[in-house]
Amino acid sequence: MSEFRNNQPLSSAKSLLFRSGNLFQRGLKLSHLRMIVAMEETGQISLAADMLKTSQPAASRLLSEMENILEARLCVRSPRGIEMTNAGRALARRARSMLIEIREAEREIEDIKHGGGTVFVGAVTAAAVDLVVPAIRSVQAVNSLLEAHVSVGPSHLLIKDLLAGDHDFVIGRVPEDMNPRQFNIREIRSEKIRLMVRTGHPLLEANKPITLARLAKFEWILPPPGNLMRRTIEDVFISRHLPLPHSSLNSASLLVTLATLADTDAIAPMAEEVTTLLASGGLITELPFDGMIEIKPYSLITARGHRLSPSAQLVSDHVLARIEKPLL
Repeated sequence: MSEFRNNQPLSSAKSLLFRSGNLFQRGLKLSHLRMIVAMEETGQISLAADMLKTSQPAASRLLSEMENILEARLCVRSPRGIEMTNAGRALARRARSMLIEIREAEREIEDIKHGGGTVFVGAVTAAAVDLVVPAIRSVQAVNSLLEAHVSVGPSHLLIKDLLAGDHDFVIGRVPEDMNPRQFNIREIRSEKIRLMVRTGHPLLEANKPITLARLAKFEWILPPPGNLMRRTIEDVFISRHLPLPHSSLNSASLLVTLATLADTDAIAPMAEEVTTLLASGGLITELPFDGMIEIKPYSLITARGHRLSPSAQLVSDHVLARIEKPLL
């Protein structure tokens, strides 16, 4: 076995992928690529093995094989698991790109064989309701065979899935701890927040101004700590020197929120696009609160260096066409 240095310079690490012979001819396999990506994502060999549904000894063997092929150490062990070397990070980055391209090739071949195409989109709730669903319907009106997969969730999970190749594009926000240079970002618009309560809520009956101070006295249903909407709501109360609203139920689930609103006096913040859809049912209504609460803009985000499939590009174009129309 060659002698390894613990952490090579980045330029040297990059050259590992291209020097003296083809790595696949020297024994590099798809299983190696999947393992190095899983190791970087989990930070532990045991968790990487679980992710790939294999044993820890098998995972360690794959790591040893990669290091022999590359003649470089790819990670070092630490009390918290493993720390990737520059060479390990370089290989993981290239491996992730190759795995995504292989998956895209399989998908395009299936689309050619069967027609119609598929698209995988991730979106925050407001964008899913106001942009993604209408765009997909527009495309399916002329291509009924298009198969669409839409995931709704918080941006940090959507972006993680985007980098893993699970989404063609995401409408959300790049987390602050991620390098935005990894993405192509097209800013769309900010989210306006409305405060929703059940029909017949005491605040609707009283003939008094609905101020933040009064709102702070009621129970709230808020997303989990760390969620951008929650932080935005809390920042509004902090800026007015008011106590933070009490939230004994923390959930990002719309169904859980609606079920709780139906028979309590709780208050729930929701994106304007969602409230427009729900208020027509008559079970919940918007509080006539004069204050403006707005979350920073969301964007259409793709992974830099990866070209959208024809179907995904078409849906993306329809999304952009919707945002370019003047808002009524």
